[in-house]
Amino acid sequence: MLVKVKSNLFKNLLYVKEVAEAGSISAAAEKNGMKISNLSKLIKDTEAIFGKELFCRTRHGVVLTKDGVELVQKVHALESGLDACLKYLGKEKNVARLYVAEGIEIKNLADFKKLFLMVDNEQEADVIVSVARPKKADELVSTKNQIGTNVAQSIWVCAENTTEALELARFIILQIHHQ
Repeated sequence: MLVKVKSNLFKNLLYVKEVAEAGSISAAAEKNGMKISNLSKLIKDTEAIFGKELFCRTRHGVVLTKDGVELVQKVHALESGLDACLKYLGKEKNVARLYVAEGIEIKNLADFKKLFLMVDNEQEADVIVSVARPKKADELVSTKNQIGTNVAQSIWVCAENTTEALELARFIILQIHHQ
């Protein structure tokens, strides 16, 4: 199977797990910022790939079938393997996971994307850069980003209490102040 096909299938399986955990397609779609119709089609496509019904659909949401339960257990194992790879990269290679919210301009952001593991979810990040105060915060700093002559943006920079994350957070704050 081609890598592209495998990666799409893995993504679909993660969405199946999300729907199972949420108990409804609409709740999982809202949590992941996607249209209900798109997620519903993705689930149906995944069921077609496996040739098995994974969910019983009801007026109150969805319930996993026996095949769905078995598949979601395997997806948990796959996800644990991926998490182990990310932890390995983070520990052995000192790669900090960086989340930068949309709309924030940081000098050298392109360089950060090469040096650090960029993540789409602040819950997975070691360092968070956001205009909203992050919920997950060990070390937290608020700073001002001067966008124009009369416009300043408050930016929160939050870091896990690890050397790599704290150093990256301090460096980002310096980059914001020297734009």
